[in-house]
Amino acid sequence: GCRHGRTLPGSRRIRFWFDTWDAPSLHEQERVIGRQKLSGAPLGGRHEHDPVDLTARAGGDLAIPSDAHIRLAAAALNDGARILRRGYTFADPVEPGDGQLDAGLFFISFQRFVQRQFVPIQHRLAAHDALNMHAAHTGSAVFAGPPGATAGGYVGQTLFE
Repeated sequence: GCRHGRTLPGSRRIRFWFDTWDAPSLHEQERVIGRQKLSGAPLGGRHEHDPVDLTARAGGDLAIPSDAHIRLAAAALNDGARILRRGYTFADPVEPGDGQLDAGLFFISFQRFVQRQFVPIQHRLAAHDALNMHAAHTGSAVFAGPPGATAGGYVGQTLFE
């Protein structure tokens, strides 16, 4: 866990294979992620910030498929584990030799307990996420940083005193 109630940042570099991502229909892409591409709304919802309803049904099936990215990352399926996360796109030069674009998502998260939050969610995604057909994780890291300074104190003071 994390000492002193602080958060630990985690990161993942995820390379997308756009040739396989662009091949499926828009409907299939939405099923892989679990969100509507245009609005960002969860499947079964109407707006981007609507709550994700994991019980919603559409035509007798789950609105958000069992292998959809947002279902597998949901706190309800991860013993309540939540992380604060943000993704940033990246595009590096074309790979020599194969000519493939090296682009994707640099994912950063913050959590208090890496072993109870970050790791179980990433294991579930690695094992079952439909997005795995279109992307590969190429690097991960977890960082520890000292707590910030308080008025009259210094960075990391609670670690040293």
